[in-house]
Amino acid sequence: MRETYEVILLGAGSGVRFGSPENKIVVELNQRPIYDYSLSLFLKDHRCEHVLFVIQAEEQAAIEKQIEQLYGQLPEKLSFVQGGSQRQYSVEKGLTALQFPEEGYVFVHDAARPFIDIEMIDQLFEAVKVDEAVLLAVPAKDTIKVIRHGEIHQTLHRPVIWQVQTPQAYKSELLIRAYKQAAQDEYLGNEEGELVERINHPVKALEGKDHNLKITTATDFLIAEALLKHL
Repeated sequence: MRETYEVILLGAGSGVRFGSPENKIVVELNQRPIYDYSLSLFLKDHRCEHVLFVIQAEEQAAIEKQIEQLYGQLPEKLSFVQGGSQRQYSVEKGLTALQFPEEGYVFVHDAARPFIDIEMIDQLFEAVKVDEAVLLAVPAKDTIKVIRHGEIHQTLHRPVIWQVQTPQAYKSELLIRAYKQAAQDEYLGNEEGELVERINHPVKALEGKDHNLKITTATDFLIAEALLKHL
């Protein structure tokens, strides 16, 4: 196996829940686009051979121009992939563009999570070499209930409930196999770990960090602005 990895950087969402007409990842957080906080980390990491930035086709020209302004040119190890209508389809398209699908490792990360750090990358990369499927998660602070049509159907036991984050890291061949099985079964999951679980492969969880939030709403953005002052 290689001592390097590729990363699928997911940025093909919209600004609907954020309340913006533009994709939230291009919104500036302290004068930098949200996506650049994670993109720059992967570009600087010598172990990262290839960044597959999954975005909507109609946004590519504007994002390319933005990146050229940030870096002076388009980085050599950066590629663009057209996203799908759902997260699962976007990751699937990224997997088809991997340079080393049989012998490599792949990270999957939300471009809307700006507060990852090299320590997270280090821990995930060392773990994935052993366990082949690893993700970050934090213990849930609130009680989680299953609600349908306004009625509570189930209360989940909080001590065993964890909230999954990204990055997630996988042996490339394993994640590709999981996605092929999901497509064959016409199964639409929530995230990558769930699809790997479906093919009966264990997924290891490493404890993440509370500040590794995903900016989804305007409130999340306000929290991110506050966090920047303390990180």
